[in-house]
Amino acid sequence: MLQQEKNRKEVALDNQTLALLSIMAEREGRKLKNFMEQVLKEKANSFEISDAYKKEMDELLAKHENGQNSYVNEEAFFAKIKRK
Repeated sequence: MLQQEKNRKEVALDNQTLALLSIMAEREGRKLKNFMEQVLKEKANSFEISDAYKKEMDELLAKHENGQNSYVNEEAFFAKIKRK
């Protein structure tokens, strides 16, 4: 079985939310952590990119390929936005 790399993230939830999630997990016969991971996976996998976003990204990639984007490094960016 292929093992996927996993990242740890801390999530702070109020007591009421945790209580409700615990009840839902128990109904499915799961531990709370396992239940929350499954809910988040399902939500992430149901994500669909909108046509407007696809169009925007296509335009951005076309500009990049044609050399029409102007990029600046991080230092120049922060110098430009620095408040006087």
